[in-house]
Amino acid sequence: MTRTVLQDVTHLCVGSQPCPPLQRVQPYIRPYVSSQSACLHSQHAYPFRSKTAVCCARAVQSQSTLPQLDQEFQAWWQSADVKADALVPAEFADLRGMAAATAINTGDSMVTLPRTAALLVTPKMKCPFPDLIDQAYWAKSQWFEKMALMLLHERQKGKSSVVSGYIEQLPAEFDTLMHWSSEELQLLMYPHLIQQVQQQKQSWHDHYKNVQAASTDNPVGEDDLVWALECVRSRAFSGPYSGPPVKDRAQLVLPFVLAALAYTQVAHLPLEQILNGAIAAVLFNIIYDTLLSKKLRWFAMCPVIDSMNHQSTSTNEVAYQYFGDRFSVTAERNYKQGEQVFITYGQQSNDKLLQYYGFVEPKNPADLYVVTNMLHALQDLPYLNITKERTQCVQQAGLLTSLEQVALTRRGMPAKALQAVRMLLASEELHSQRSAAEFVKQIDPLHEESCLQAVRDVCISLSNQQSRNPARQSDNKASRSRQELAKAFRQQKSRVLQTCCKTLDNQIRQARKT
Repeated sequence: MTRTVLQDVTHLCVGSQPCPPLQRVQPYIRPYVSSQSACLHSQHAYPFRSKTAVCCARAVQSQSTLPQLDQEFQAWWQSADVKADALVPAEFADLRGMAAATAINTGDSMVTLPRTAALLVTPKMKCPFPDLIDQAYWAKSQWFEKMALMLLHERQKGKSSVVSGYIEQLPAEFDTLMHWSSEELQLLMYPHLIQQVQQQKQSWHDHYKNVQAASTDNPVGEDDLVWALECVRSRAFSGPYSGPPVKDRAQLVLPFVLAALAYTQVAHLPLEQILNGAIAAVLFNIIYDTLLSKKLRWFAMCPVIDSMNHQSTSTNEVAYQYFGDRFSVTAERNYKQGEQVFITYGQQSNDKLLQYYGFVEPKNPADLYVVTNMLHALQDLPYLNITKERTQCVQQAGLLTSLEQVALTRRGMPAKALQAVRMLLASEELHSQRSAAEFVKQIDPLHEESCLQAVRDVCISLSNQQSRNPARQSDNKASRSRQELAKAFRQQKSRVLQTCCKTLDNQIRQARKT
């Protein structure tokens, strides 16, 4: 059976990286694709917490209503032809998730749901409600804006919506960084993420103004639009677009067959020859459409599937079964009854997990620390004297921008940024003898050691900053949960920097051996 892996759409890392196969967008159908199937990655709505995870109460629901919501949600998904007998909604440390209803074995199907039970945004999709939103605005909108409007439109239908049972169990409100005050954001002590959140707030406000201008009837409220955007950003999956479902493509066959039969009467050719030609034309159309669609992406909100929480080590993926026209998750390991079942939202740093999902994952292998201005950080080191002339030389070589957003990871520093540092810290003699391109690799052992040591000292300085307690500066105005979450975030950033220092130590030892 052909399947496409989907990826979670929340996905935005440093800069604006594309979402992985069906993966959660920012969370989608686990980061995308494979032949006719696409893996999607997603953006999740329920906060995740395990023995090693810290999260904020992102999805807020009255505890007294949860059992009833679970029953109504299960009743809805059964009526919507969602097959999820292996799973049951559950709470883990007061956080929502999915548990194994019975023992699950590797290879078992845990969830499948028809395309009709999901909210979809496909390439070149026409506005489904042109009487409410201007078509020109819809055409230029981003995928998450379209899906947010679709979600609000379905919610407005009430019980008449085919996804009403799904919408009713969505969080009533969120407690992501979007709702933190400027003072509370300072608790993170991390300029890069603070800037990202500020840009997000402004961007979503601009979305609201644009929607208002494009609305022809029943304008959307800003709070409602923000709610919908948060639902989408935390729950949607994305993956390579597989084109129209097979049943739609099958409808192409009948016209070809009828045309072929008619042609036999006119051309007096053997029926077998005519039918072979017709079948070849149909197959060419399908293959061409399929190959073309692989360059495109689609986005999906998948009920039940998007209630599973994230774990980086999970290998469970959301996939689209092309011939069955269903989204699915298959167990990649055994689960005991009552054990929480996870999926992966793709390679998401704690920046994105906190910004869009509302939690921090300890020991996150995809975590990083973004230095917003490495040049200034180096200039702050008392033993360095970086001249204006040298900075201009680095700029003329086109390398200065590589120091503006430097993503430090456990594996060290990006090669382009290190090239800029080598050129920046080279002696006058070394600089005069080398071109900018030659600084792409180690030139002199002592020079290499001094460059790596400078970067290491920057890491130590930043790590020390993360270890400080800013609570006194904010006079404890933030809620305790937000203070604890910010502290957990700072700890993880400090650990990334500490591990980066160890990597740099190893590189320094290697340079000395050269």
